[in-house]
Amino acid sequence: MKDALGWDVTAPIMSELGWSIASQTEVLVRHLDEERFDLVVGSSMGGLAAANASSLRPQAETRLLLIAPAFGLAENWEGMEEAGRNAWKATGERRYTGYDLDIVLPWEFMESAEKMSWPIPAHPTAIMHGKFDEVVPISLSRKVAEECENVLLHEIDDTHRMKNSMRFIQEVVSNLMHGTEISSFDITEIGEYDSTDEKDKLEVPRLVSNEVKDDSDQVASLEENNGQNPDLISDAEKKSDEAEKDIEQIQAEMKRLEAEMALKKEVLESSKEEIKTEKKALEREQEKAQKEERSVEVEEALKKAKEEIIEAKAEAEAARKRADVEETEAEEARLLAEIEEAEAEEARAEADAAEKRVEDAVRKAEHAGKDIDHLSEELERDKREEMILHRVAERQDQIDWAQIGIAEDSERDDLTSIKGIDQFTEKKLNALGILTYMQISNFDSETTDIVNDSLEFVPGRVEEMSWTQQAKTIIRLEGVDSGSERPVLISDESEMEGAKMVKINWAQIGEAGDRKSDNLTKIKGVDVKIEKKLKVLGIRTFDQISKMDKDTEDAVNEALGLMPDRVSKMLWAQQALSLRDS
Repeated sequence: MKDALGWDVTAPIMSELGWSIASQTEVLVRHLDEERFDLVVGSSMGGLAAANASSLRPQAETRLLLIAPAFGLAENWEGMEEAGRNAWKATGERRYTGYDLDIVLPWEFMESAEKMSWPIPAHPTAIMHGKFDEVVPISLSRKVAEECENVLLHEIDDTHRMKNSMRFIQEVVSNLMHGTEISSFDITEIGEYDSTDEKDKLEVPRLVSNEVKDDSDQVASLEENNGQNPDLISDAEKKSDEAEKDIEQIQAEMKRLEAEMALKKEVLESSKEEIKTEKKALEREQEKAQKEERSVEVEEALKKAKEEIIEAKAEAEAARKRADVEETEAEEARLLAEIEEAEAEEARAEADAAEKRVEDAVRKAEHAGKDIDHLSEELERDKREEMILHRVAERQDQIDWAQIGIAEDSERDDLTSIKGIDQFTEKKLNALGILTYMQISNFDSETTDIVNDSLEFVPGRVEEMSWTQQAKTIIRLEGVDSGSERPVLISDESEMEGAKMVKINWAQIGEAGDRKSDNLTKIKGVDVKIEKKLKVLGIRTFDQISKMDKDTEDAVNEALGLMPDRVSKMLWAQQALSLRDS
C-alpha cells in the first residue's frame, strides 16, 4: 500500500476481543489512544465500528472514510423477525456462517448493536455507498448524511462489496484530507472502469473488513419452530408493501435514466454536426495551405472526431443498458412481491392451524389435569429411564467393536432420522456406544441380535425395521449434495424408489445426468428438505425446473407432499428460468 499510494497502513484484528460491535469499537479506540492516525477506513461493520470510535474519541486528530457502513445494524439484521430474536435471546447464541466464517454469536452481539447502531461521527467523514447495496440499504447512510453536517455521502453505482469502486478511494481521500468536497457525479466522471483489467484494481486495506450475514438455515428453522407466531403474517404483509415501494422507486429511476439517455442522444447529434462543420473548415484550410504541412494536423483532427463519436455512442449505449437493467429489476421485484403475497397467505393458513393446535393443546392440558402428582410421575419415569440406560450400558462388552467401529462423541449423528428410532431409543444406543450412521450400517446379523437384546426390544425388531439399510441409505444420500449439513431421509429405501417412479415427463424437462447440481434453495419456497427430495426424484438443476409444465408441476407437487398447487403458485418454473439465465 505504501508503494501504491504512499500510505502507511495499520490493519488491526477486529475480532481480537470478540465479534460484537462494542468489542470491535474497543479495538479501534485502543489504537486511537496509542497512536495518531491521519485516516480511519472501515467497511460494513468495520465502518460502524469506526463511526462509534470517532464518537467516543472526539479529541483524536483524524478523518473517516466509511465504505458501505452498517448503520442501523440492530434493525437491519437480515431475517430477524420477532420469533428469531426471541429464540436467540432465549438460547443465548446464534450460529453464523458466511464469508469463510463459522462462528457462534452470543446474544451480547445484538445487545451492543441495539445501543451502537446510530453513532454520530465527531470527525470529518466521507461515506462511499453503493446504490444497489443488497446487504446495507443506502437509505441508512443517507439518513446519517442528512443529520450530520460533517458527513459527506458519495452514492456510487455498485453493490455492497464495492468491487468496482475501489479506484475512487484515492480521489475521495485526497479531497477529504484537503477539506474539499466531491459529489457523486464527480466520482462517476473520474474514469470508466474496465472489468477485464483485474491487475489494475486497487486492493485498499481496511481497518475493519468483517461483514456479517444471517444464517438462512437457522432462520428457516426458527420459523418452523415458531409457526404459530402471528407476527409472521404482519411481517409478510410489510415485505409486500416494501416491495411495492421499491418498484415505484425503480420506475422513477428508469424515467430519470430515459431522460438522461435522451439528453445524451441530443448531445451526440449536436456533436456530429459540430464535427462535420470542423471537418469542412479543415478541408478548406487544407486546400489553401500546402498539403505536406497540413496533413498531420488534419489526421489528428479526424482521429479526435472519431474518438468523440465513439465515446458519445458508448455513453448512450451504457445509459440504455442501465435502463434495461432497471426494467428487469422492476419486473423481478414485482414477481417477488407476488411470491411474498403467496407466502403471506400460506403463513396466515399456518397461523390459523397453529392457533387451532394451541386450542387443542389447552383443552388436552385441562383435561389431563397436570398437577404435583403428574410431576412426580415424570420424575419417577426419569429415574426408570436412568436405570434402563445403566442396564443397557453394561452390555457394551457384548458388541463386536472391531465389526462396527468405535465413534467419538464429536462424531455423533442424529439417529432419530432412522425410522423406528425415537429419542429414548437413541439414548440407549448412545449408552451402548453406538453414535453414528456408519456404525449401524456395519451391523451383521449377530450384532443386530445383540443390539436388539441390549435395547430390551421384542426379538427381531431391529432387523424388521431395517436399521442397517436405512443407515446405508442416509450415508449414500450425503453424497447427493455436499453443501447440505445432514441428508433428509424421506422414509426408507422403498419409499424413495417409489418417489423416483413419479410420472415425470423427462423428455420435456431433461435428465440431469452428470451435470453439476444447482443450489435449488435459491428458489422461493424451496428449503433444504425440499431440495433433498427433489434431488432424490432426479431434479437437480434450474434448467429442469424451468421446463416444467402444469402436469409436471402437479406430479412433483404430489411427490413432495406439498399443499395443492403450491409449486405452481410459488412460480418455481419462472424463478428457475431467471436463475438459470442470470
